[in-house]
Amino acid sequence: MALLAVVTAQPLSAQVVAPADSVMAPADSIRTLGDVMHEGAEKVAGKHERKIHFINGAAVGADFVGPIMKVLGAVWLHMEVMGRINILDKYFPIAELGIGEADREGRDIENHFKVRAPYFRVGADYNFTKKHNGNRLMAGLRYGFSKYTYDFDSPEQLTDPYWKTSKPFELHDLDGRCHWAEIVFGLETRIWTIVHLGWDIRIKAKLNQKQSPIGEPWYIPGYGKTGGSTCWGGSFKLLFDI
Repeated sequence: MALLAVVTAQPLSAQVVAPADSVMAPADSIRTLGDVMHEGAEKVAGKHERKIHFINGAAVGADFVGPIMKVLGAVWLHMEVMGRINILDKYFPIAELGIGEADREGRDIENHFKVRAPYFRVGADYNFTKKHNGNRLMAGLRYGFSKYTYDFDSPEQLTDPYWKTSKPFELHDLDGRCHWAEIVFGLETRIWTIVHLGWDIRIKAKLNQKQSPIGEPWYIPGYGKTGGSTCWGGSFKLLFDI
């Protein structure tokens, strides 16, 4: 009987230990699965990260605000292209070149203002995001300049006080130029391997301006509508890495 008790006790002991081992196994399996999932997520995220060099290429693009405004029948608009360099994926020196135009009939009084001239801006943006996946939060500065001529007409008649003759009030090819600065805030996202969409808002302030004796023009190419020391602007651009 004692021998039988020893023989039967061994399987019972094994049966007690076996469930304890089987309980620990799923916990180990879950912990291992979590590690694998974490490693897999890091690998997937790593695919979107790029190796960063001092010069990470360049990009060219165009602003779509101008064409959209033209389709909507705006009285002023601009057509603009740009090029920039990517330094360390943090600093983006940029140049913007465009043509601004306005063709406006007066509302309160019947007059006509017209201008069309080129402009340029140079400056740089800074990328605040830490990940190098093409999605960027940007802020920057610009210096802008435009030299232009404009026309101002009115149906009112000018009467010569001596000869008593009259002629229309027409002024053409009035010279003007303007220097201004811009503070830029914007977002940018990569929608394909080399394609980026970006949009920004800008506050602009005139630094120096030369205007004709009759006064300030209604619109300055590249700067925008006048009437104060500052104005607001913005862009919606499509960029291609090259």
